[in-house]
Amino acid sequence: MAEKRYFWLKLYDDFFTSKRIKRLRSIAGGDTYTIIYLKMQLKALKTEGFLYFDGVMSDFAEELALDIDEKPEDVKITLDYLKSVGLLEVKADDEYELTFMKNLIGSETASTQRVRDFRDRQKAAKALHCNANETQVKQVGNVEIDIEKDIDIDNKENNTKEKRFTPPTLEEVKAYCDERKNSVDPDTFINFYESKGWYVGKNKMKDWKAAVRTWEKNRDNKPQTKKNEFNNFPQTNYDFDKINRELGIK
Repeated sequence: MAEKRYFWLKLYDDFFTSKRIKRLRSIAGGDTYTIIYLKMQLKALKTEGFLYFDGVMSDFAEELALDIDEKPEDVKITLDYLKSVGLLEVKADDEYELTFMKNLIGSETASTQRVRDFRDRQKAAKALHCNANETQVKQVGNVEIDIEKDIDIDNKENNTKEKRFTPPTLEEVKAYCDERKNSVDPDTFINFYESKGWYVGKNKMKDWKAAVRTWEKNRDNKPQTKKNEFNNFPQTNYDFDKINRELGIK
């Protein structure tokens, strides 16, 4: 599941004193139109300032009014005004861009937010340390430990996702065996682990090349025997218990 991301909208300190907004607010019902403009910006946060007409209603103004819970006639007046002063551009029949929005958008992941909050608390803890009694210091320390645990869990989850095992192709195994000039049969290797769902013992395989090297070592230390006539697996060439032990699997 994708990590949750938080978005925010930045406003210049002269937003309400800028000529475009002051003129908008001077119109009858201008405060409502200004709120509609802000709602439009919030709706466009995740699309980098773009708004889209999906055809649910008869026109864009009616559909936008439905989305932001405002009256269609108020939304239409706001759209006309924004277009007239260059704050809204029509890119296509179903695509509208709120100009200047790209510079006003910020975002961060949930884990980044937790790390930032953790650092803020560290600073607060240092400030409190000078005047706090021993009990207060311990409480702050416990909070920091809990947050560190959360960060460690996030890091472990991210590392697990990054190292997710992907079964090799027959060509990859052949190429690796040729590179090492071993006597491991790639077909046998692939067939064996596919039949086991790419599990080694009770655990999912993590490194197929390590498994090839273990087969190679085990095969070099075992006398060659004939294959079973009923399947493709050697009868005694591979000591799988030994392979599992060398791979660290019980």
